[in-house]
Order: sequence, then structure tokens, then C-alpha cells
Amino acid sequence: MEAELGRLGGVEDDMSVDAESAFLTDPQEAKRFVELTGVDSLAVAIGTAHGLYSKTPKIDFQRLAEIREVVDVPLVLHGASDVPDEFVRRTIELGVTKVNVATELKIAFAGAVKAWFAENPQGNDPRYYMRVGMDAMKEVVRNKINVCGSANRISA
Repeated sequence: MEAELGRLGGVEDDMSVDAESAFLTDPQEAKRFVELTGVDSLAVAIGTAHGLYSKTPKIDFQRLAEIREVVDVPLVLHGASDVPDEFVRRTIELGVTKVNVATELKIAFAGAVKAWFAENPQGNDPRYYMRVGMDAMKEVVRNKINVCGSANRISA
């Protein structure tokens, strides 16, 4: 089971958290939380936010390193859509094993479907417009797999 500790800013599922209400994960609290709950993975708040950014996020890499030192479960980065690739790579170097990019996937899907309907205003067959949306999401996923260093890593 994955748990999120801390509070990310941004908007997700119609819930909005402004920057002042967001708070970062405390390393010692993370340690206690994992020990008490037995969660399988922990999403930590280190400066990312759900949704897109108006400016480059300020990720607390030192905090992530401190959490990694005291927590022995896989760490998760929520709100990684639109985070610069070099920041994502750094979080992986510091122990993140799962990166969530739902907003990027939604934007790619919606953009492709909107473009399809612009070119096919009479179109109504989901077998066609869903395919272009899914193909657009596949491109985002391919890119993220490469950014995260996960390409060609499955063993037979």
C-alpha cells in the first residue's frame, strides 16, 4: 500500500491546496509513520505540487536524502508533471523509485483528442479519437521511461 505523508500544493481531483497550506515531509515523522503503518511505499512532499507549475519548483533534495537515510521502503514522487528532467533524475539518485506524472498524461491525451476533433469535426467513433489520445500518452510514457533510466531494464 502506498501512503502520502506531507501535503503537496496544487490541484488534484477537484481539491486545491495553496502554497501556504502545503507542508513538506519531516524525515523523523516519515520514519515513525513507516514503522507504525507498515506501508509498502511512501510518497513524500519535497516541494513538488499536483498539476502544472507557473515557475520551476523548488525541490528540497537534502530533505529527500534525509528521508532516504531513515526510511527503508520505496519512495514516491507525486506531482512530477512538468518537473525538469534533471530534477527527476536527481530524485531518483536520492532514492525515489516511482514518479507520478498524471497531469502530463492527461494534457497529452486531451490535446491529441482535441486536435483530432478539429480535423474531424463530424467524427464520433471513439475507436479513432481514443487511439490518438492513447498514442499521445504513450509518447509521454516513453520519454519518462528514458528520463528515469528505466528503458531496457526488464530481465527475461
